[in-house]
Amino acid sequence: MFLPLPVVRNSKLLQRGFTLIELLIVAALIAILLAILLARLGTFGDQTRVATTAQRIISTLELARNQTLASESETVYGVHFESDKYVLFKGASYDPVSPDNKVINLSEVEINDVVVAGGSDVVFARIRGTTVNSGDIKIRLINDTSRTATILINSQGQASLNEFVSAPTARTTDTRHLHLDFGWSMASSNTLRLIFSDPPNPPVTRDIDISDNTNSGKFEWEDEVPVNASEQKLRIHSHSLTPNTILSIHRDRRFNDKALQVQVDGATVGTYDAAGNFTPGSISSYEIQ
Repeated sequence: MFLPLPVVRNSKLLQRGFTLIELLIVAALIAILLAILLARLGTFGDQTRVATTAQRIISTLELARNQTLASESETVYGVHFESDKYVLFKGASYDPVSPDNKVINLSEVEINDVVVAGGSDVVFARIRGTTVNSGDIKIRLINDTSRTATILINSQGQASLNEFVSAPTARTTDTRHLHLDFGWSMASSNTLRLIFSDPPNPPVTRDIDISDNTNSGKFEWEDEVPVNASEQKLRIHSHSLTPNTILSIHRDRRFNDKALQVQVDGATVGTYDAAGNFTPGSISSYEIQ
């Protein structure tokens, strides 16, 4: 007959448990980990909201273009932009009371800048789906304006997400869209000159008559300049001419690979190198948009 072995118990070990300090340390560690996790989830959520809104706007632009190409109702279509909404509309111009409008309201994200030729509408042309309303649509998160995205619309009617940044400093080297504050007026000037450099080839110069491209007090020019078999695509327009000129230059790096000097009546207002780095000239200041 076998007798059970005695069980040896360490009463001190069983009675020890956790001290209050140990519990507090564990609780503090858990709280720190939760805070880090929630912060990262919040950041990811902010980025997702801005990116999702940008893609929805692009989809609406594509829908307007496709409806135009399909000649639905034998007319054209466009998209109108305001700070808190964008509208898919029917016809060559936006009518705010048209029953055909499809309004998409915004809540957490806003449209903070619309820089397209002709105002706040992008209308597409039949047959080819091109647009004269090329430019940029900028959106940002309302409760964190450092969360932004830019939608680029080119003259072919194609829309794309041009950039997505999550901090103000992320754009310091991005010169695709600049605002030049002259500190003086070019309203009485004659010629805006673009000088493209492509060594060892000779420079290519394009002279733009300022008065011929000024209408209702605003300067507007957009074109492609062939530089040694490479098309350079630029858009230059003014936000104001008098009493102080604010000039906006769109130089997308996807379509521009040559160094460029911009002059007004012989005075250099700015210079780009081939990589897109900008050096200001005889102007008061400039701002990256």
